[in-house]
Amino acid sequence: MRPFSALTLGFAALASAGSGSYYVANNKALPNCPPRPASPAEQLAIFDDFVQKFYVEYNFTGSLLEHVPEDYIQHNPHLLSGRQNAIDFFSTIVTAETSNFTVIHKAFEDNTAYIHYRSESTGAAEPSAVVDIFRFDGSCMVEHWDVIQERPANATNPLALF
Repeated sequence: MRPFSALTLGFAALASAGSGSYYVANNKALPNCPPRPASPAEQLAIFDDFVQKFYVEYNFTGSLLEHVPEDYIQHNPHLLSGRQNAIDFFSTIVTAETSNFTVIHKAFEDNTAYIHYRSESTGAAEPSAVVDIFRFDGSCMVEHWDVIQERPANATNPLALF
C-alpha cells in the first residue's frame, strides 16, 4: 500500500474511532450488549445484522446472544422475558427444518426496529403474517413485541395476507 493511502486510511480510522460513530458487524471487541451508545446508523447496521442471522440464516442462538441482553423484555404472552427463554424456545420449537421466514418489510426509526415477514410452519394449513417490534437501548435490542395474524379457513376478505 502506498504511504499516502495508508496515512489517509489511518486518519479516517482515528476520526471514526474518536467520534464513536462506527459499527462493524461481528466485531467481538465491540459487544452490542450490555448497551453502549450507538448512532441511528449504527443501530440500523446492528438490526440488519440481526435480521440476517435470525430470519435468513436461522442462527437463533447466536443472534440472540449477540443482540439481546440477559434481561431481555418479552411481551409475547406465550414466552417469558429473558434471553435464555427466547433461546430455549427458538432452539427447540422453531428450526430451519420446520419453519420458513420470508422478510417482506423492515424499518428502523427512533430506537425502534420493525420487521414484517411471512412465517410458514410444517403442518400449518396457511402461513402467518408476523410483525416483530424491537426497542433499542443504544447498541442493544432490549425489548420485543409481536403481532401474529393467521388467515382463517372461512375468511370473508378474499385478499391474501401478503
